[in-house]
Amino acid sequence: MIITNSFGQVVDQMKLANEYYLSKDYEKAAAIYKKLSKQTKNIQQIHTNYLDLMINNDKYDEAFSYIKRVLKVYPNEPKYKVDQIYVASLFSNQKEYKRLKKELHNLYQLNPNTLKKISEEFSYRKLYNDALIFLSHARIQSQDPQIYALDFARIYNAIGNEAKMMAEYINFASQQPRHIPYIKSILQELISKDNTEEVLEKQLISYAQKSPDNLLYNDLLMWLYIQKNDFYGAFVQAKAIDKKSKKRGYSVMQVAKVAFENQAYAEAMTFYDDVAVKSNDINMQEKAKFLSLLSQEKKITNEFPINKIVINKIAEAYQLFYEHTIETNSDRYDALKNKARLLAYHLNQTDTAIIILENLMRSPGMNRTFLAQVKMDLANIDMIVGNHWEASLLYSQIEKENNYASIGYEAKLKNARLHYFMSNFDLAKAHLDILKRSTSKEIANDALELSLFIETNTIGDSNEMGLKDYASISLLMYQNRFDEARNKLETLINTRLGHPIRDDSFWLLIKLETRLGKYKEAIKSLNILINEYSDGVLGDDALFMKAQILEQQLNNPIEAQQVYQQFLENFPGSAYAVEARRRYRFLRGDG
Repeated sequence: MIITNSFGQVVDQMKLANEYYLSKDYEKAAAIYKKLSKQTKNIQQIHTNYLDLMINNDKYDEAFSYIKRVLKVYPNEPKYKVDQIYVASLFSNQKEYKRLKKELHNLYQLNPNTLKKISEEFSYRKLYNDALIFLSHARIQSQDPQIYALDFARIYNAIGNEAKMMAEYINFASQQPRHIPYIKSILQELISKDNTEEVLEKQLISYAQKSPDNLLYNDLLMWLYIQKNDFYGAFVQAKAIDKKSKKRGYSVMQVAKVAFENQAYAEAMTFYDDVAVKSNDINMQEKAKFLSLLSQEKKITNEFPINKIVINKIAEAYQLFYEHTIETNSDRYDALKNKARLLAYHLNQTDTAIIILENLMRSPGMNRTFLAQVKMDLANIDMIVGNHWEASLLYSQIEKENNYASIGYEAKLKNARLHYFMSNFDLAKAHLDILKRSTSKEIANDALELSLFIETNTIGDSNEMGLKDYASISLLMYQNRFDEARNKLETLINTRLGHPIRDDSFWLLIKLETRLGKYKEAIKSLNILINEYSDGVLGDDALFMKAQILEQQLNNPIEAQQVYQQFLENFPGSAYAVEARRRYRFLRGDG
């Protein structure tokens, strides 16, 4: 009974001392720890806090005496030996520090596991150079030049030796393929720091030149270039991988896909064309041809004003792909569908587009998703030509036939947007409220954005005329009736001076002007939006777009650099901040 009470009292004293320690009442904590340290059984529980407390209060002599006493109890515990060396390192006279360190090394110089453990303790005490020395001896004794790579990398990171840190991470990745994704995740964080990306690139190039048959270096270089959005650099490495591993274009297709997803359509087209010409796999060749056409379509339809001559050539190329591709290739039907989209959206050939799509719907062997896509395109064309109720009926059919599928949710969103265009705001919101709970994050976000837009612009406007005008203009733009849309936008901006729809109207006008290639007019509108509504939700969008237009369309890098700098000062937390910083550094000459 007496023993139990005594143990309980010790536990209570430890808890109390720890509480004092955490609350920085060091004097009271030290008094209790000192009392507890007189019983050897308490040392392991109080050691770290008690020693740190003495060190933090510059009581080095007291700490050194304490650790000597601890080592008499635990003479073979490396942790306490390292703590003794750490305390000795704090004295102005380094003689004892050097002696103890040499003694420790001599004691365990043939035991790599203990040397590694000692290195970890030195790292904990931030004695990184000592940690490096003991870990190096551990590697030598292990007779394995790749062992402990992660430990070396962490130490080199701590002391700022980026080159050796990267070398060790690459070393670790080379040990087993399963390590590569883990190392990429670490490198992902590291390359955001200044110069680290360049250090890694130089090392990988050097390794690749020394060991040209080791695909790891090509793979990591390909990955690194993708992180930098240097898709051509990634393409070069992908070609090397495919050539060495005889993958017939697989790696190049991966890079092309990433470039496409990042809207680098010209580069994606180049990469797909390379596979289409050089691959000896007929299926991959045809897939590459189709995706090259799709990349070309995306590129031209995102350039304003749109070149209808090129659009017509792409439509013809889709037709040729359909005619000359093997019948088992499902992409040939997508090619026809894409051709119909170009005819309807950009070449004002809606009747021909409808015939193509209706024929596709009657073709045998079509799966449900593809048929839904065709029906969706038909509904979209109905929207263009003004058959609004027919379009709504088709959207509803798609939704009903594809419950809980993404295309069903997409159809419901398009139906909601149709009702919005037609100024049926309550009905539109009813659809949108359901979609806000969609399993698709993108659709849910779009639904939430449109729902909030309707709500914001109907508050205090009982007849909803401002939003009705804006919605009708949005429909005109969807129908490519740009001149009519522009005239109505200018009227809306000039007549709704105090309405919350006005800044959105400016933004829509800017989009229209860029679509028509009127970039100087777009800059004028952006300046008004920036000056009058810089505190609004479109402030960062407007400033970032101004910088992009100045750089990319008006070839004015000096002013673009100034605007990027202004953007970074005004909107450091914006979603565009990373890209703005990258463009600013590029224009400044940082590379």
